[in-house]
Amino acid sequence: MRKIATLFSIGMILYTKLVSQEITPAPADKAVVYFVRTSGLGFAINFSYLDSATLIAKTNGTNYVRYECNPGNHLFWARTENRDYVEAELEAGKIYFLEAVPTMGAIRAAVQLRPVDPSKPDVMKRIFKLMDKKKPETPGPEELKKESEEMQEVITRGLEKYKEEKEKGKKPDRLEKHMYYTPKS
Repeated sequence: MRKIATLFSIGMILYTKLVSQEITPAPADKAVVYFVRTSGLGFAINFSYLDSATLIAKTNGTNYVRYECNPGNHLFWARTENRDYVEAELEAGKIYFLEAVPTMGAIRAAVQLRPVDPSKPDVMKRIFKLMDKKKPETPGPEELKKESEEMQEVITRGLEKYKEEKEKGKKPDRLEKHMYYTPKS
């Protein structure tokens, strides 16, 4: 019985460490969105993350990107073989998560971009486990500028596709302003 209690205690300590991840606070006048890819499926395939027509990052493998932006409404999307969109309403000083989930595509990995509900411990546990192992991907401004210029036609087509889908009644997922992460104290 004592062994079970000890194992349970150790498990709770480890779990608490995972769910009490230290995250840099958002600036008071900005919102922060983490784009997180916890699955290694299609690890060699690049995912591009965008805020409307602005390229945020292009990464592959398990990783995450911290993105600071103005509060308000945003159209976030991820692109690889396909595109997936999330509309967002963000508050200043808050931290949000979007999970990029690789799925099997026709030729290579596809992506689903999902808003994260921080009250779901299983999802947050995966995210914090990744954040404990790695630092965020931080592409340089020159690298982003070059990638953005190369992707200009792709970005234009992606935004046109979003408008077409909206006109046909397709509703993308939403990251609501109340879906922010509150660090444990």
